Amino acid sequence: MTLKDMKIKTFSLIEEYYPSLAGFAEDEDVLNKINGVINQIQMDLMKIRKMNAVQAIEVGSDDSKTINLRNTISDLYQLRSIDIGSDVDYKIPNEDTIILPDDYTGTFNVYYYKYPSLVELQPAETEPTYDETFTFDLDADILEIMPYGIAADLLKMDMISNYGKYFYERYMEMKNAIDARRTAGMIMIDGGIDV
Repeated sequence: MTLKDMKIKTFSLIEEYYPSLAGFAEDEDVLNKINGVINQIQMDLMKIRKMNAVQAIEVGSDDSKTINLRNTISDLYQLRSIDIGSDVDYKIPNEDTIILPDDYTGTFNVYYYKYPSLVELQPAETEPTYDETFTFDLDADILEIMPYGIAADLLKMDMISNYGKYFYERYMEMKNAIDARRTAGMIMIDGGIDV
């Protein structure tokens, strides 16, 4: 889904969608804050259905053997595992650091959950198609919930109609119904006992 699609869905929900306008809405305040709100909702929802990623890290003989993974992997949210080989005696003193043996050279893979790509708050005027080219990393079912969270945040100060409260309740209901199996633990039992 593109940023343009997300804005159309959100503005349609809050009855602010005007296809003839460049920004799709009349309210300047809404237009100025929607990208930031989209990022906040992405960061909220990405914890429910985490996004898998892998990055290969190459270590030469002159490279430091203490590697800060947060500095090396820019979108690292949570470390899942490291595939370096069973014969390498490495240490992970915290979730950000791996310490390799002094004589280690080679390439290993880091499997992790990543942060989503965030929307630029103020895209450069030289990018007139930014809304059409930016695509979200999140799963399709998560993206269907996002407009409700965005609408709730945009309308939270609207005390007269209470639409903000309605959209917030709907957002929380949909969010709580998401199947988080990708990030929930799984156990495999081999063999077993007949009872």
